[in-house]
Amino acid sequence: MKSKWQLFASAFQLIVGILAIASFIIIGFGGENITKWIVTLILSIAFVVLGIIGIVSYKSKK
Repeated sequence: MKSKWQLFASAFQLIVGILAIASFIIIGFGGENITKWIVTLILSIAFVVLGIIGIVSYKSKK
């Protein structure tokens, strides 16, 4: 059984990833050149995926 701390960390990753993706979209609509932010978008997507995997793993092993 996983600890509550791991669930909290996965939820935090998910929230940070979603907020970073939203920031990328806002920057894009604001007229900023987004080509320099592509790496950040990729990391944000990775955070979301890792957060979802962690939450699903916690729920399935509980």
